[in-house]
Amino acid sequence: MAKPHLSVNMAMTLDGKVMLPDGTWHGLTSPVDRQTMDLYRSRAQALIVGRNSVEKDNPVFALKDGSPGPRPIMICRSRLPVPGLRFFQHDPIIYVPPALTDSDEASQLSQACEIAALDDPSPAAVLDDLYERGFSTVLLEGGPGLNSGFFFADLVDCLYLTIVPFVLGDSHLPGIVDADTCIPDFTQRNWKLERCEKIGNEVFTEYHRQRN
Repeated sequence: MAKPHLSVNMAMTLDGKVMLPDGTWHGLTSPVDRQTMDLYRSRAQALIVGRNSVEKDNPVFALKDGSPGPRPIMICRSRLPVPGLRFFQHDPIIYVPPALTDSDEASQLSQACEIAALDDPSPAAVLDDLYERGFSTVLLEGGPGLNSGFFFADLVDCLYLTIVPFVLGDSHLPGIVDADTCIPDFTQRNWKLERCEKIGNEVFTEYHRQRN
């Protein structure tokens, strides 16, 4: 079945960490990286973000030119996000299992977003639904846990990875994918480096998944 083209955008430290001990990422990237993130968003029609990341950082979703940018998407299996976030300013879609649609929280949030029920809101099912809605390009700015579902299911077509000049050292902090097991066939999954550019004190890379 056809699916949207999915890109992942992440930044990591020299020792592979993607968040600070408090779970945020504030202050570790440069203005150039933030401009690059804006460019990646401008190319996408939908933007998948993690609930935990949005609640901790409350990021801005509008592009720097004032346009709304891609439509925000969230996958919630256990609970809905708290109200009042900037996320709700851009007509988002929240994918949930049917059990979450009957809550008072869902009734309240449905005034600010579309709540879409899927029997199994898995990464593949969400991408299928987005494709049926007409979204052909999707950007994932997950937390590491959210990313893992898409990488394990081999749904990622492109990885934008920025390397920032810090070493954190905490072995408990996750990398771009946070899972309890290794991807079983990782040696058979080929990634081609399409771009590697030094700008200032950061390195910007772009990898494409090579499929037969």
